[in-house]
Amino acid sequence: MKAIAVVGTKKTGKTTLVEALVRSLAEHGRVGTVKSMLHHSVDRGDTKRHYDAGADVVIGLGDARLVIRRERGDLESALAELEREGMDYAVVEGFKNSSLPKIVMGDIEVPKMLRRVRLSEVDGALIEELTEMIRGLEEYSTPVAGRG
Repeated sequence: MKAIAVVGTKKTGKTTLVEALVRSLAEHGRVGTVKSMLHHSVDRGDTKRHYDAGADVVIGLGDARLVIRRERGDLESALAELEREGMDYAVVEGFKNSSLPKIVMGDIEVPKMLRRVRLSEVDGALIEELTEMIRGLEEYSTPVAGRG
């Protein structure tokens, strides 16, 4: 699985870029995403009410299946889950301090930056360029406990 993070400050276009990358990468295989939601509530409606009442797992069914578990996770476990699900690509929004290669929106400095992008630059040609860059990345490997 190839994995990339899209990072930046608020309102710099991260989600817009992630959407475009997912659409493009989906033409080449299965794509999963991980979103940093550290400061987001579970939901504003009934799902939150179920969760706040103490449910250990809340499953919402409709056009998709949404599962919310009362457990903390980390980026590595989320990426391992995507890998187990057979994803070819993982696009991560946020996690600027992760060890993943990154596309940066805005002026922040982060480790493993591959490319800096401004929202005004996002067009078909750039998405094609970034897609090919991602397809050329080394395979992501989930860290194994105890491996030095």
